[in-house]
Amino acid sequence: MEKINIVVCSNDTEYKVALKNKLVDETFEIIGYSDIEPNAKIRIQGFVPDIVTFLVDSYDINPQFTDFIEDMNLSSIGAVPVILTDKVTVDIVNMAAQAGVKQVLDINIDGKEFCENMSRLVAKERRFNADSSVEKKTRSTVYAFFSGKGGVGKTTIAANTAVELATRGKKTLLIDLDLQFGDADMALDLTPTETIVDVSRDGNGVSIDNLTTCCTSHPSGLSLLASPPSPELAEYVTSKSVKSIIDIARNYFEYILIDCGCSLTDPVITAIESSDIIFMVNDVNILSLKRAKVCLNVIQQLNQKDKARLIINKNVKKNNVTIEDFENLLGIPAYAVITSDFKTVNSSLNNGQPVTTYKPRSPIARDIVSLVEKMMIEREGKVDTQKKAKRFRG
Repeated sequence: MEKINIVVCSNDTEYKVALKNKLVDETFEIIGYSDIEPNAKIRIQGFVPDIVTFLVDSYDINPQFTDFIEDMNLSSIGAVPVILTDKVTVDIVNMAAQAGVKQVLDINIDGKEFCENMSRLVAKERRFNADSSVEKKTRSTVYAFFSGKGGVGKTTIAANTAVELATRGKKTLLIDLDLQFGDADMALDLTPTETIVDVSRDGNGVSIDNLTTCCTSHPSGLSLLASPPSPELAEYVTSKSVKSIIDIARNYFEYILIDCGCSLTDPVITAIESSDIIFMVNDVNILSLKRAKVCLNVIQQLNQKDKARLIINKNVKKNNVTIEDFENLLGIPAYAVITSDFKTVNSSLNNGQPVTTYKPRSPIARDIVSLVEKMMIEREGKVDTQKKAKRFRG
């Protein structure tokens, strides 16, 4: 059965927990949370949910609050707005209906009854959209590439994956969040004039205009938001700005790849929590194995373990540490295995080209392509090889 995705909008933690406990049907999945604040519209629309639940005390439901909901224009993305509150009155129901809210429910509603009501609402909305030939926007996907150890090839995989997606005509953004020593720009042979610092320091706040202006374009069509040009500028990139950048980007890009630094700084933690998938990148040695376990423990403490996927890089046939060792220790199967090919990677970097275009028939290039196609199948359900964009020449 098709999943029903929910975004929870509330300032009350107890209400959020109460709603989560009501989802007794596995068809439902909470894909995001938002506070009730001015930027909620951007964040919610970026998730492209089926249902948006507003959890709020009845005395806070007033014309200003319902105007806030109406301004979101959730019907334009095929989402159903629902209010859950502590006291349902006729006045509240009428006020909410005028703002386009489909149902007002008591916060103490039984979980089974809540799921049944939501299933009927979503089914009705989907039929309406089908009859009206309204195509629901596909939700963007955010991938965080993370490792607790340097030198594992994380940037190489993130950059090559991003270019391959862009080459296939996908609107792709690569964010270099290694704020002190990021070098995704060098890996792509680009010279940024503006970086993530310029977006974060903009006095008008983060917008799609200043985000795209501060990105550097790659010949493949990829947009790169580069890391700061100097380590001391990293302090200007805050958790708040990283969260805003991701929320804004979700409304514009299909694939958002974040090359995280190796340190668990506040911006990196925010990126991990805001991502849909966390790619834990490791090479095959005992130190990587130890660091991978530590990193997974941290990810688990952040309640993000269900997002974690294992990528093994620089794989060789004969090694004292095996892929199975990683899988057994972490309890996660390998999502992708990338062949060790230092010569090809080094040569491609020196020539300013991704391996997928520099030596497309090399084992590492084929492994990157396989990773990309797996990502596309998970997000889009298929890979249409006939619609690949024309390959660029570096």
